[in-house]
Amino acid sequence: MSGHSDDALKEESKRFFTFFNLSMILVAITGIEIVIIYVQTFDSTSIIGVLFTTSIIKFIGVVWWFMHLKWDKTLNTILFLMGLVIALGTFFAVIYMQDSPPVIEKFEVSVVSDEWEAGKTYQKGVFVKNGDFYFQSNSKHESTENFKQNSSQWEKVNGIPHQFEWKVSVGDLVEINSQKPENPFFHQYQPSNTENIEGSKISLLAQTASTDDFKIKVRSEAFWVEND
Repeated sequence: MSGHSDDALKEESKRFFTFFNLSMILVAITGIEIVIIYVQTFDSTSIIGVLFTTSIIKFIGVVWWFMHLKWDKTLNTILFLMGLVIALGTFFAVIYMQDSPPVIEKFEVSVVSDEWEAGKTYQKGVFVKNGDFYFQSNSKHESTENFKQNSSQWEKVNGIPHQFEWKVSVGDLVEINSQKPENPFFHQYQPSNTENIEGSKISLLAQTASTDDFKIKVRSEAFWVEND
């Protein structure tokens, strides 16, 4: 009798560890799926393939689970899976309910067209236009009566400086993309303060552009919005 009891105990212990290991694997895969959804951009086509693959792995794990457990453990298995689904559903529902959709209050793109002026104080990094070309100040200085193109004060730039300005109600990530392949531009901004976000940036572009040539996307915990 003792031998049969030991065998039954070993078999029961083996089933328990099978249950425990598969539970941890399913939880880990679900965690990976959550990270993929929230870290990657929502419009990435690769996400669909990755999530489809992880779902197949989870399905195979559940089938293998049922094949190696007694039928008296079926109820526990179903309850575990239901609990996992309910917990994840509650997690996403709470995030969705507590989060407010971002509102893009302002987004403007304009060409920096400040003409060079004599007798004016310029700060380092300032862009000006002189004739048909654009220049950037190398240092803080007061301009002379005549513009000196090859001086240490100014450097000719290859491109057209554009100023980007945005104002968003809430969000944790701001992305700006050019909609024209011949005039590429990409900027990603992660604000330290996720409310009342304001920002600006001057960048050199290959061609003259306007606000309509760009798309701004703003992400929060549960929403992903873009300008029309």
